[in-house]
Amino acid sequence: MREIFTDELRKLQLDMLDYVAKFCDDHDIAYWLNAGTLLGAIRHKGYIPWDDDIDLGMLRPDYDKMIELFNEKSTRYKLHCFENDPDCLQPFAKIYDEDTLLYEPNENGIKLAVYIDIFVMDNAPDDDKAAAKMFRKRDIYVLCNLARKLPVFLKPTRPGFLRSLCVYAFRLLTRIFPRDYFTRKLITNAKLYASRDTRRIGDFSGLHSTMLDKTGFNELVLLEFEGRKFKAPGDYDGWLKGLFGDYMQLPPEEKRVSTHRYRAYMKE
Repeated sequence: MREIFTDELRKLQLDMLDYVAKFCDDHDIAYWLNAGTLLGAIRHKGYIPWDDDIDLGMLRPDYDKMIELFNEKSTRYKLHCFENDPDCLQPFAKIYDEDTLLYEPNENGIKLAVYIDIFVMDNAPDDDKAAAKMFRKRDIYVLCNLARKLPVFLKPTRPGFLRSLCVYAFRLLTRIFPRDYFTRKLITNAKLYASRDTRRIGDFSGLHSTMLDKTGFNELVLLEFEGRKFKAPGDYDGWLKGLFGDYMQLPPEEKRVSTHRYRAYMKE
């Protein structure tokens, strides 16, 4: 195998994004650049300089259609999610480049492939208190899901006997539940208002407590990203403000670093 680094990783991701965008257009599936990728398109016309991943967003009906069709048509790129892969325990999808391997954070960690993330957006209750409750539940389930997946004896990032003991006890406690229990809880919570006619959508499967009026996604616009054009929410300004606040303001220099640790390889 041959190790790949940031520049080549980005090229592989962009090739994958080209394929996914064309697939979505060909099959009438609405997608949009999301989170840091959308921010990069607006602020940098491409990747955030210290970033190295790609995020897309979809509404639940389009997401379900993507799951149903994508793997039937593609050979090199494969969609992995809880609905079609029992080893995937996150409530959103990853599309893998099957010609690669990627480990997070290293070879002792999680075995994946070079990927892009597809986050699913769901109906949000019109009542702010009800929405806040859904976000609180999501955060609890995300924490428990992570603890359930990690080895019990994995050392915490910060030292201290009491902290280590609490982390160990918490991880041990989550072992009471089936392996996929918290993923199922996350998805059930996200789809709580699926059958109701609400005016907003929310990110109940990711890490952002963000909602926006559905009209912001009625029409998608094309934005430049690394010299190519991809779709974005019509009200990308409202979505980015919900995600990041004053999103055109650069963070302090000490925070302009990637939080994504990995080792990636091309299969040969």
